Amino acid sequence: MTIDVAAETPDTLSEPAEEPGAGPSIIYTAYFSAVEELVEHMRAADVLNLGFRVESYLVTPEDAPDAPQVEFEFTLLSELPARDEERD
Repeated sequence: MTIDVAAETPDTLSEPAEEPGAGPSIIYTAYFSAVEELVEHMRAADVLNLGFRVESYLVTPEDAPDAPQVEFEFTLLSELPARDEERD
């Protein structure tokens, strides 16, 4: 697991906020290769009433180029992000 701690609020998130400072700030970003660790962090964020964002991607190890692995990027946010009610 790798963790990057945010020094300051970034200028942009995955979806830009309508006005500066309107979106939640990033507390830290962690990278996981095991889904169990990811779920543990998601549950902790839920208990603390914090928001989070999860992205998954494929990584191809150098020693096994025919067997890509799924890895996860977990970003802990300072608050729950606002939901866009127009999405289904």
